Amino acid sequence: MRKTNKLELLFLFIVFIVLFVIITKTPYIYKYKNTGKLIINEVMSSNKNTIVDSYGKKSDYIEIYNGYDYDINLKNYYLSDDNFNLKKWSFPDVTIKAGAYLLVFADGKNTYQDNEIHTNFKISKKGEVLTLSDKKANPLSRIYFTETKSDTSYGYNGKSYVYYYVATPGEANSSNYTTEAIKDLELDSKLKITEYSKGSNAQIEIYNGEDHAINLSNYYLSNERANPYKYQFPDVTIEKESYLVIYADGTDKLVDNKLHINFILDPHDNILIFSDNTKNTIEKVYLKEFTGNYSCGYYQNSWHLYKEKSFGKENNANYLEENITLNTLRINEVSTSKIELKNLTDSDLKLNDYTLGDKSGKLVNLSGTIKAGGYRAYNTQDIGISIGNGAEILYLYQNGLNIDTYEVGKLTASNSSGLNNDGKRVYYTKVTMGSNNANDYYLGYAANPIFSQDGGYLEKDSKVTLTAPDNSTIYYTLDGSFPTNRSKKYEGELTISKTTTIKAIAYKDGYLSSDIVSRTFIVGRHHNLPVVSISSDYSSFYGWNGIIDAYYQNSTRKISFEYYEKDGTLGTSFLADTKLSGMDSRKQAQKSMSIYLRKAYGTKEVTYPFFDSFENTTYSSMLFRNAGEDPKNIRIMDAVLTRTLKGQMDIDMQDYKPVVIYINGAYQGIYNMREKLNGDYLETKFGVDKDNVDLIKYTTAVKGSTTNYNNLVNYIYSHDMANQNNYEYIKSQIDVEELCNYWITQSYYGNTDLGNIRYWKAKNGKWRWMIYDLDWSLWSSTTRFGYPVVGYDSPGVTYLSSSIDISRRLYRNSEYKDLYLKTLAYHLENTFYPDRMNAIVDELAKEIETEMPYHIERWKSGYPGLTSMDRWHSNLNSFKQMIKDRYYYVKNNLRYQLNLSNDEYNKYFKELK
Repeated sequence: MRKTNKLELLFLFIVFIVLFVIITKTPYIYKYKNTGKLIINEVMSSNKNTIVDSYGKKSDYIEIYNGYDYDINLKNYYLSDDNFNLKKWSFPDVTIKAGAYLLVFADGKNTYQDNEIHTNFKISKKGEVLTLSDKKANPLSRIYFTETKSDTSYGYNGKSYVYYYVATPGEANSSNYTTEAIKDLELDSKLKITEYSKGSNAQIEIYNGEDHAINLSNYYLSNERANPYKYQFPDVTIEKESYLVIYADGTDKLVDNKLHINFILDPHDNILIFSDNTKNTIEKVYLKEFTGNYSCGYYQNSWHLYKEKSFGKENNANYLEENITLNTLRINEVSTSKIELKNLTDSDLKLNDYTLGDKSGKLVNLSGTIKAGGYRAYNTQDIGISIGNGAEILYLYQNGLNIDTYEVGKLTASNSSGLNNDGKRVYYTKVTMGSNNANDYYLGYAANPIFSQDGGYLEKDSKVTLTAPDNSTIYYTLDGSFPTNRSKKYEGELTISKTTTIKAIAYKDGYLSSDIVSRTFIVGRHHNLPVVSISSDYSSFYGWNGIIDAYYQNSTRKISFEYYEKDGTLGTSFLADTKLSGMDSRKQAQKSMSIYLRKAYGTKEVTYPFFDSFENTTYSSMLFRNAGEDPKNIRIMDAVLTRTLKGQMDIDMQDYKPVVIYINGAYQGIYNMREKLNGDYLETKFGVDKDNVDLIKYTTAVKGSTTNYNNLVNYIYSHDMANQNNYEYIKSQIDVEELCNYWITQSYYGNTDLGNIRYWKAKNGKWRWMIYDLDWSLWSSTTRFGYPVVGYDSPGVTYLSSSIDISRRLYRNSEYKDLYLKTLAYHLENTFYPDRMNAIVDELAKEIETEMPYHIERWKSGYPGLTSMDRWHSNLNSFKQMIKDRYYYVKNNLRYQLNLSNDEYNKYFKELK
């Protein structure tokens, strides 16, 4: 027998070791390993319709769950699909909250921006090993999954890993699962969907081709892949060779044998899933995209579009596709202001049968002709289609049938997206509406730079690093100016020794530059108020043309805006325009500023809960007031007088929050953040079309015109308001309850600012008044002002005679007089009672008290009446005394000022304290 030599023994030993590693390190099917409560909770390896990422792609994902009762920062933790390289991808600086879920898109992009994470690897649809490891590459959670049906997932049910019929990205896993991989099985059945329509009057027809009746109890119907069992049928039967017509109107009821289901088929829905009572798929119908009053029916083994619906009957050969030719017209280029169509044929094309739509359901019927091979561009404003920032989808229909779908992508005012010669969507800086698209284009945008800390509070001499997830080159500034590729190139960590705003931008060959990312690091002071950082080129604020030094101008400047919560965490940031606000108050050293978001900068509105009331969370503009011409120098007078009304009366007014502002890293003190009373306010609060309102300030139309208002005033002047018929007409034009609230408030406060009267009316709505800027209220000289609804001894609110004259003349009507006096009595007893108002003074003063020393130090030379905290407290006490004085003067003089008899006085005011 031949002896085994040493080399052979060594080889066998190495083979043994390799086999041992493979056997011990490779998990078995269904085998998993969780060493703690930080685990891989769910995996989707074939995402077709479940979730869309910020790139507009349906990427596969890995969901991490933190089951601990504390937050965990995952920086330098690892995810891998390679069992022999557990460090394949490391997490960025991201924290997973206690009891929270974190989605990681596994699509190979390797990016982290806007809190969305993408790995450097993709998941195999066929199944594989996934491992989550700690900073030392010790496995924390390892799973093995096999191929499963698209839009189903593999995840943890609390005891073991199973396959879920319905995925739940970012949420707890459902109870609808199986231990076996889910197969895409469709039954061979003669029970078929044979016709459907879309929209608010959608119908779905099911035909039973079997030779026996079928009871549909516990069968399922759905328009969502991720939720295939959306609607469960009740006890309803289809007779043999008969039809069941279903009304897809979202009402979910069975009335007079008519079945109404719990969803509506939208024009953009693309699937119907019909399943039996054991959840096996009977049929999937991939829906045509169409709009208008059509239906789609099954005829001779194909689906066709019909103008004449035939629900409950057999479909026929009279369908529309014979008159529709695909690839005749396409969406070719889109900018923020225009949409270009291209005629793909060699003959002129009439557009009468074509419709353009967006994802909101807006539809525009086209007309005219496009020459052979020619172009036609439509102004978005003219056709009423708004191009958003990155998420807009446009649809082109012929006779209701979708012939083109175009994902617009991210746009700015200076570029467009369009199709290159290969039919791929790209970006152009040379916009060519009406002609061939340019030959020079960009593939996309460079990824945004990532900061090691997202702004906020920082210790002196701390280090801040910037990273480019797509290996682009970063440039930055530290002086508030906007960076370009001519700015300083980032080559290593930055040391922050004082409050500083860092702005960064990334450039990459073949791509457009990234967004400008701005983060402010506050050093040496911690505020108990939210912080707003505003930054721009120095010359935008200061110097001969800066809006602060040249305050008499009314020009705007581009800025970066950042909002940080009290604890220093970043709330939101964006680019915007700013300009000074106010009239006389802009002469003060501290300036009021308005902020306007612009679509041209990529964000036309922001959704963020700036105010604690949560009444509105979406804004396109906001106001930061310097407290105006606060005569008491308490910095909260306007806020107190407005807060007094909150919850007490129906009146249009601004919300309020105190904040601290920095400009280019320099402290600017306390500001009052307020809503802007403009068209956006009306659209958000009342749901009206801001472009279809009359909004008037004093005598000038801010939006719409003054015609309707002037006609109303003329009617009131020329008709006797004591006549009930005339008054009934006025009630149809004016919200008289709100009018009472408005003039009672203005009169009680003795507001003497003549310019701050604003009122509005929506189409088919009623006139309402807005209350704001109450700085010229409750002066010592106005303590003895009366009620101008009767007399003329309150100068400020009477300057605009037509406005107060409305209330004066309505007061001649007994019904209105009763309403006015009842309303006044209620507010004197409740809203304006001194103890209540002074409690509000104390509440709002306490909110800013710890910040006031810094504010006074910053601005005391600009406020002769506010040079110390003692003076501030004295001013507060004076204001509280004024509140008491005003109340008792009004109470003691009501009978005389309102010309009331004893009976009238006792009827309304005998309960006054």
